[in-house]
Amino acid sequence: MLKANFKSVFFITLVTTFTLLIGCSSPEEKKAAQIKEALSLSANGANAEALEILENLATLYPNDLEILNSIGQIYTAQGDPTMAAFFLEQAYLQAPEDTELLFKTYQSLEAAKQPSAHLLEKLAVQAPGALTPELWVRLGQSRQAENKVQPALDAYLKGVNPEQKKPAPETAAAIGQLFVKAGNLPQAESWLKIAADNDDPNALTALFALLEINLRQKDWVEAEATIAQLNKQFPGAVEASQWKQAQQELIRWRKAQDEMKAKLAQAEAEKKAAQAAAAARAKAQAEQIAAQKAAAEKAAATEPAPTADPAIATADAAPSTAQQENDPGLTGGKAQIIADLEAAEAMADAPAIEGEMPDAIDPAISTTEAIAFNPAIAIEPADPEISFEVNYDQASNAAGTNYSIAADTPAEPAPSQNIQEYTAQFPEPDTEASSQAIRPSTQARSIEELMADAETATLDRDFKSAIRKYWAAISIANNRADVWNLLSRAYLVDGQLKNAETTALEAVRLEPREVAYTLDYLRVAQRSKEPQEFLTELETAFDRFPTSPEITLSLARGHERISKDYPTARNLYLRFIDTAPRHPLIPEARAAVDRLR
Repeated sequence: MLKANFKSVFFITLVTTFTLLIGCSSPEEKKAAQIKEALSLSANGANAEALEILENLATLYPNDLEILNSIGQIYTAQGDPTMAAFFLEQAYLQAPEDTELLFKTYQSLEAAKQPSAHLLEKLAVQAPGALTPELWVRLGQSRQAENKVQPALDAYLKGVNPEQKKPAPETAAAIGQLFVKAGNLPQAESWLKIAADNDDPNALTALFALLEINLRQKDWVEAEATIAQLNKQFPGAVEASQWKQAQQELIRWRKAQDEMKAKLAQAEAEKKAAQAAAAARAKAQAEQIAAQKAAAEKAAATEPAPTADPAIATADAAPSTAQQENDPGLTGGKAQIIADLEAAEAMADAPAIEGEMPDAIDPAISTTEAIAFNPAIAIEPADPEISFEVNYDQASNAAGTNYSIAADTPAEPAPSQNIQEYTAQFPEPDTEASSQAIRPSTQARSIEELMADAETATLDRDFKSAIRKYWAAISIANNRADVWNLLSRAYLVDGQLKNAETTALEAVRLEPREVAYTLDYLRVAQRSKEPQEFLTELETAFDRFPTSPEITLSLARGHERISKDYPTARNLYLRFIDTAPRHPLIPEARAAVDRLR
């Protein structure tokens, strides 16, 4: 029955076609009639017959746009995307400005899973308004595959709007990675966090990219949190990745941070205890003075009238004067405070090295040579930005030894070493821990303002105020070695050697390659350590900075005056002369070389 109906339709179609061909007078009209008939057959399901008609026409009219387009449409209706894409692309080549045909060709290539990015690029140029958000995302993907960073970002951002709809994790991760390549780390971090906020496999890629950003920015707290999230969502992923070493370094950093927090808390507790004890002593002294004053006034009121004999008056007054002189409560408080302040200032302003000639030196040395060897001369290096002093007093008692080393070279960031290519030295406790004892004003102040105030307080010799300002600055940026170094100097001139040593060590730890911080640490160490221990510190510093003229000269003096190792001292003096031939202390070094022959 179906076959009979089909034959009927086909016969009617042929008759109609024959009639039309007879009725048409021109070839173009005949072609149009045949195309129309083929499309009619395709609409009725006779795709094979329709294709046969069109293919016959194609032999007569090769590269005809309408014929190629019609064949492509029939293949599309037949469910053959590959053939449809072939003929539609041939048709598009005949009319590249036809946007509708361009879009059909792109769709057919996509359906056939053939390369279509070139058509999507043309579509974005000819009719960008015709692209849906999905097509913009696809364009971004194709551009990203070609490593076109900024064009890919432009396409992606036209296809997504996080305020209206949360993007797919894959898309958010791709945008974040493109921002990383573009160097826009804040934007990259924002998009990667969107991608990481789910259990999608793309979250792993996003988290690793976030970790890379954290390490590059030296944001250790965020890096620690990112690794914790990785271990929670993807157990074992970090251990199996290139970030295994970073995780171990962060564990060591956390341990060091906790230790520093404990030290800071202990130092703060000791400081408060010392302040409380000082306040208690001051109160007791004030009460004692008040009581003595009251007793003196009472005694004066009950005494008989003084005699005219001045000797008797002097004799009567003598016990009271002696009592005042022998009573430590009357003079001990303020006098001790003044003495402490004067001692601290004298220590800060002490000259470099003062000492006698070593006993082992031949006494036949001439007076001229002895004068030329003047250890009290401050050591000024060739570089005008650095100052350096070493002071030694060779006495029989080790407590009398005095060394000082000073450096004013500004701090500069050290290159990274410890965590792959991103990490250098871990900073010390974070802002919250470092600022526990700080009571900031109601209006937040910048670190530049705090540093300026601290410098002003130092010039005014208000060292305790300067110390508070430096701590406030550290609470804002606790990984700045220059602030720690300035804090150490303030502690030193204030006479707090333990705190000066701790903070100087922190500056050295943050910037281990900055020789100026090592010199300032040695300046503290010469006061806080025994001579032999200080000599060991000098040797360690020399191992790290063998080309530093200041450290070389300091070590030479140390071996000459502490260890009495004159051959080593002489070699170091010679090394100093070779290292810094224009140094102002070259005459002193040469005199030492002649003296130690």
